[in-house]
Amino acid sequence: MSRRGGRTVRDNLGAREERTAHRPEGELDEIEELIYRARKLRRRGDTRGAIVLLRQACSHDEWRARTFTLLGALLSEVGRHDEAAAALAHARWLRQRAGEGPRAEVTARLLEAELRSC
Repeated sequence: MSRRGGRTVRDNLGAREERTAHRPEGELDEIEELIYRARKLRRRGDTRGAIVLLRQACSHDEWRARTFTLLGALLSEVGRHDEAAAALAHARWLRQRAGEGPRAEVTARLLEAELRSC
């Protein structure tokens, strides 16, 4: 029997059951469910599917800046800079409107960086 880190192979058989779940505890609302599924697709390499789900989340709730920020960041990664700038501009506006000053500043910096890369 091989020993790694002081544990035998037999000790590690139940290790998978002890790991924490990647899914957040409790019930998710519809938008958070779409964000969760988009993150899962992106991890698996399906960027196009993740973009579709994030767009769907944005259309279901136009007042949630988080979804527009996530969409803008993902679009920027894949090179769709015009669409990314539009999503980040909307997210910045939503954050300013909600009185979230520090988050609006961060989103504005992301938008500036995106506009420079266009």
